[in-house]
Amino acid sequence: MQRHLKAAVACFATILLHSFAASAADIAPMPVKAIPAPAPYDPWRVDITPYGWLPSLNGSSTIKGQTFDIDASFFGDIIHRKIPKELFGLMTAFEARNDRLAVLADFVYLKLGASKGAARAISLDPISTLSVSASLDAKVEMIITELAGAYEIARWGAPAATMTSIDIYGGGRLWWQQAEADLNVTAALALQLPKHAYVISGGKAVAKSGDEAWVDPMVGMRLRHQFTPGHEVTVSGDVGGFGAGSELSWQAVGLYRFEVHRTATGIWSGLVGYRALYVDYSKGAGSTLYAFDMLQHGPVFGLSLRF
Repeated sequence: MQRHLKAAVACFATILLHSFAASAADIAPMPVKAIPAPAPYDPWRVDITPYGWLPSLNGSSTIKGQTFDIDASFFGDIIHRKIPKELFGLMTAFEARNDRLAVLADFVYLKLGASKGAARAISLDPISTLSVSASLDAKVEMIITELAGAYEIARWGAPAATMTSIDIYGGGRLWWQQAEADLNVTAALALQLPKHAYVISGGKAVAKSGDEAWVDPMVGMRLRHQFTPGHEVTVSGDVGGFGAGSELSWQAVGLYRFEVHRTATGIWSGLVGYRALYVDYSKGAGSTLYAFDMLQHGPVFGLSLRF
């Protein structure tokens, strides 16, 4: 009897095991959810800022030994020029930052002019100067390109609240210029004008500088203060030239940045401020002298993308 009971139990266990194996074979394996790969870490933060600069001109320009005083406000004297032939600008700033290190770049192309009392000749005799100044039209076309490396020497506060930081930077500023002075002259005045400086045709005398280019080394400091996330003030200043390019150049900039739109990939911000840039450059002597001793200053506005 016991032997038959053991045989029955063994038979039942065999049937149960086969049934379980068959059922397990019919059940599809549970899918394994893929674990997404972590996003690659990018320590760089990049700002690209197309902007506009509306500079007034205060100083003097010398072309082939002939010097002209220029005192032209953008909104009073310059804005009435012909667009884009005599009034045009293209500007873009760039910054790439990795923690305390940063690369700074800036590009400016300008065509500006001054006339109708905003420019006057100062190197002729009093009678000729009066006649020339009444009909003088001075123009300057220029490219100003900056490239610098920056290092953050101090930082306090928190990125999610109020934060202040100070950078020092050094690099170079490339200048390229063409200057021109046009005069409407009478026959009597044409006889008094220096022939080395002007090309006279009919009732028009034109003095052109040709291409002039130089590079100024520069060093500067910048303070950045974040009031709250999305609202930031930047104040910077630099000095350069040191006789290597120009005798002296300096710049002062104050900007306010405010966030206007945020996406998954970047932050758009508005930008308003003021920029002043001075340079004292000269080359040659006598009838070959070219000089540009000028302060350019005016409001700045733009739109910045940070990613």
